[in-house]
Amino acid sequence: MSVDAAALDATVARAREAATALRRLDQDAVDRIVWAMVVAGLEHAIDLAELAIEETGFGVLEDKVLKNYIATEFLYDYLRDKRSVGVIDVDDERGIEYVAEPVGVVLALLPITNPTSTALFKAIVAAKTRNAVVFRPSARAARCATRAIELLQEAGEEAGLPPHALQVVPDATLDVSQYLFHHDGVDLIWTTGGPKAVRATNEAGKPCIGVGPGNAPVYLHASADVPTAVVDILISKTFDASLICPAEQTLVVDEAIADDTIAELVRMGARVLDDAEVERLTQATFDEAGRVRMEALGHACVDLAAVAGVSAGPDAKVLVAPLPADLDALAAHPLVQEKLMPVLGLVRSPDVEHALDVCDLVTEHGGLGHTSAVYAADEDVVARFAQRIRTGRILVNAPTAVGALGGVYTSMTPTFSLGCGTWGGSMTTDNVNYRNLVNVKAVARRQTPPQWFRVPADTYFNAGALDSLRELRAERAVIVTDAPSEARGVVDQVRRHLAADSVRVFAGIEPEPTEAQVRAGVAALGEGDDAPDLIVAVGGGSVLDAAKAMRLFHENPHVTLRELTLPFLDARKRVARYPGIAHRVRLAALPTTAGTGSEVSPAAVITHEGRKLTLVDYSLVPDVAIVEPRLMLSLPPTATADTGVDALTHALEALVSIFASPYTDAFCLQAINLILDALPRAVRDGGDLEARTAMANAATIAGLAFSNAFVGVNHALAHAFGARFGVAHGRANGLFLSAVLRYNAALPRKFMPAPGYGTYVAPQKYAQAGWVLGLGGHGEEVARGRLFERVDALLAEVGMPRTVADLGIDRDAYLAAVPDLVRDAFRDPSLRTNPRMPLIEELGDLLTAAAG
Repeated sequence: MSVDAAALDATVARAREAATALRRLDQDAVDRIVWAMVVAGLEHAIDLAELAIEETGFGVLEDKVLKNYIATEFLYDYLRDKRSVGVIDVDDERGIEYVAEPVGVVLALLPITNPTSTALFKAIVAAKTRNAVVFRPSARAARCATRAIELLQEAGEEAGLPPHALQVVPDATLDVSQYLFHHDGVDLIWTTGGPKAVRATNEAGKPCIGVGPGNAPVYLHASADVPTAVVDILISKTFDASLICPAEQTLVVDEAIADDTIAELVRMGARVLDDAEVERLTQATFDEAGRVRMEALGHACVDLAAVAGVSAGPDAKVLVAPLPADLDALAAHPLVQEKLMPVLGLVRSPDVEHALDVCDLVTEHGGLGHTSAVYAADEDVVARFAQRIRTGRILVNAPTAVGALGGVYTSMTPTFSLGCGTWGGSMTTDNVNYRNLVNVKAVARRQTPPQWFRVPADTYFNAGALDSLRELRAERAVIVTDAPSEARGVVDQVRRHLAADSVRVFAGIEPEPTEAQVRAGVAALGEGDDAPDLIVAVGGGSVLDAAKAMRLFHENPHVTLRELTLPFLDARKRVARYPGIAHRVRLAALPTTAGTGSEVSPAAVITHEGRKLTLVDYSLVPDVAIVEPRLMLSLPPTATADTGVDALTHALEALVSIFASPYTDAFCLQAINLILDALPRAVRDGGDLEARTAMANAATIAGLAFSNAFVGVNHALAHAFGARFGVAHGRANGLFLSAVLRYNAALPRKFMPAPGYGTYVAPQKYAQAGWVLGLGGHGEEVARGRLFERVDALLAEVGMPRTVADLGIDRDAYLAAVPDLVRDAFRDPSLRTNPRMPLIEELGDLLTAAAG
């Protein structure tokens, strides 16, 4: 590689020193420097344009002056009130500050087509963002570009710009570019140039902004304002002799207005070529390989016509070359590509779809990602064009050359660096400006999301609550229950209190209800005139859960169990979409057990293919809960114990949940207090109405708590184990409860991410519960220990099994199932609100400990 590496290293080293000094500037200092550079650019706009014409030999002086004004005056108008130092934006609602930092050292390649305007633009943007720049101008425009950069560096230094912030490496050899492309001291490559330069930029292995050629198609729909469109196109296509990359390249015109459009083009100074002239023009402007000839670029229409051997009047503005409408023939034509000269292709199109096909084809020949335009009054056509054409800028009823630069015909960001996105090999489709040259740091403050406490509209409780059923007048009521409840006469009690014109009974629910049972229940509800306006669910948690699911699927037959039970991390952000809460059918829940809290909860557990799936949404909450303790008097001791332990588990898990709140804490503590006292009495004497009443209230109160705070790992384990071995849910909860209490009270190996859970308070909350419940103890550890001992004693007193062997399950068979149980428990949504994050290994340990 024949480069002066030492000299290039020194250039980059000076740029790094300048970048370090720039980073220390505040916003006021930056803005003073930018203003001084803009003034210098404005004062020398004409001089620089003249120098560019002199050096490159093509373009239009007046337009180059205009481009220099856009690169200074228009750019400054956009930048003047923009913050680029420190905090540049604040999102108070989300608690985030966005802080700008410079990129560092930028290697900037400049094009031959817009050498001075691009140099002015990139230098001013770099100063605004506190970046040092090493410029690589085109070899054929190095002198004018260098002069522009020298003027800005000199003006900037007088205002505080560090020395060597803007440097030029004019050596045109590719080896120099490659050396700088891979230099460790260069942080970003910013290329404006041809396809080869963009490819080389992308292959350098550094962050880059590469913006290359354009090939803008323009569609004139039949609804377009033809005279306005023609003037726009001629202004744009003649701008700097069409040297600017967003300029119009191929005009696609609906057949209905094609003749009028051509006539207007001619009237306004266009020269329309015949087929032979198009052929001569093609040979004069493109070589045999289809590459544009450099001598054809950027010349006035009359001069270009002379080169091609085509006659054109002295006032001719643009040569219009009719192109084939056939897509294959068009794709093979050399003039379908970018033409940086006053040559405009024209295709007549029979319909909108064909026109869109042509515009697509044009962009695929070097214009993907760049610029396009549509002239139409029909907004549907505009929408179809915008959806179909893959360009970063789609202008509507505006010229592309000047319009795409921003600030003149459109309010787009002013730029001389037009991103083409991934379609064109660029990292962005932006009109590149200062935001693309800063690293933005997000300073995000902790946000504690709002919580809630939601309950059913009406809850009736204590002995006699059944009478409140009379207030639920209905034309057609369906009682949902199970066979044992119907056999015990519970359904008859409920029927006597219902004020309904007709009452039907569906008693097809069994413990751990399946989707098939729920679907059978939905069918039993009927449709149309047979459908109920009131469902009365009477039974334990299985019946209440099934009834909630029945109403959901009855009102929304299109939803599936799969979509409603999708995994989630946060119920507020989950993918599953539940229907709205406005129900056609009211649901009254009458629990016959004191445990599940399903009468007030937003959850329903359904067994599917051997797994328990949890539906969770507040649309599932019954409209009315009637907690009548007399319906529980005949409940056997074992079922009383099982359901009571379920309620206790609800309260103990909700107490330490990451969604716990002062509201749920109060309910948890009261439920625990009632259960510890009343459950043993209810188990010993099922006819003890006082104990039954206390347990009924405790179960509902615990239900209100976990309906808002949710539960934890104990329920995840119980769901997995109970479904696999057919163990009642409360009994499964009791099997793991002692171990889980101590697990959550220990220092976690991994904390659960929870912004509302400031410190790990589960151990302290257990201790507080011990004190509130009057268990005494000096110090947290003693109080917590006494709570755990009291729970252990209760479990023993009501006959809860402590190992799987106590349940009659073969120990070896259980241990063999542990890996599957771990997977099922890990998928359970109950884990998501546990205070410590249960690791898969820890789930295995908790399950294995239950083997005894």
